[in-house]
Amino acid sequence: MTTPAPLTTREARELLGALPEGPDATVHRLWDPDAAGSKPERDAAVVVARLDAAAWERWRASGVGVVVGAAPAGVELPPVDAGDASRWGVADARLALARLSRRLDPRPPVADVGVHATAVVAPTARLGARVAIGPLACVGDDVVLGDDVAIGPGCAIGAGARIGAGTVLRERVVVADGVAIGARCLLQAGAVIGSDGFGYAAGPRGAERIHHLGTVVLGDDVDVGANACIDRATLGATRVGDRSRIDNLVQLGHNVRVGRDVLIAGQAGIAGSTVIGDGVVIGGAAGVADHVRVGDGARIAGGAGVTKSVPDGEAWGGYPAQSVARWARERYLIGRLEAIWAFVKGRA
Repeated sequence: MTTPAPLTTREARELLGALPEGPDATVHRLWDPDAAGSKPERDAAVVVARLDAAAWERWRASGVGVVVGAAPAGVELPPVDAGDASRWGVADARLALARLSRRLDPRPPVADVGVHATAVVAPTARLGARVAIGPLACVGDDVVLGDDVAIGPGCAIGAGARIGAGTVLRERVVVADGVAIGARCLLQAGAVIGSDGFGYAAGPRGAERIHHLGTVVLGDDVDVGANACIDRATLGATRVGDRSRIDNLVQLGHNVRVGRDVLIAGQAGIAGSTVIGDGVVIGGAAGVADHVRVGDGARIAGGAGVTKSVPDGEAWGGYPAQSVARWARERYLIGRLEAIWAFVKGRA
């Protein structure tokens, strides 16, 4: 573990847009609000989803150094005394947690700057400034790594791949040949980007493999979860837009196009040649059939099975998926079938 520089009250104003009250504070770590029975350190901060008088009193008395939270509209908080914890008021507690967790992350980098003695880097690869390549990693011919790229232990980067500045690959990530990954992306352990898609043609001797000659293009600031798989296109490119977030164990088939600012939760599967619009949210274990379009801003409930295109902005759920309002009404009526049957039978 590393020790990040402490966060001061002054920096919190800029980082969080916070309005600090009370004594100046120095924060070294975040405190788990669910850590029952343990006493916080004075140099810790706790983030409170709803900061009302009761929450403030609880954490003020706990010994924690800083309480970060958003007070609901119209809620009056007691004044902060000199001996209290410092109180940092923010507009959005969850956004504050995201920024604090990034700033105070104590975990070591995936690799030290430089090339580890056990790594293999092709002589034709081009490495930017401050690149870090960890143990047993393999970087193929004509690979281009931008400045500040970090390649974790056991990663494999195929020939001709391009990885943008500031991108981090954690342990055992595979980036296949010719794949392009943007800047500041994060690929979690075991992700596979650019494997062949599931494409076969029926022949007299069974299914014959269609060789996938396309690629994968990830935009900037894309996150890909552990053991997620993004297949290369048959021809052309499978694409994921800027700032999209893909959870663990997600499968994106060949020639899928994912827009910007999309969230796809764990175990979801998107079949080939489907288009996911900008700002879409797809719940866990949902499935989307091939060659359909999920419109901009649509919401797909967890476990849904999408078999046809979803209009912009609509929320769908169920299997086969339909509008959430209709799905909920059908589920309600199914639950009433016994009573309806008893009523009809009694009148027969």
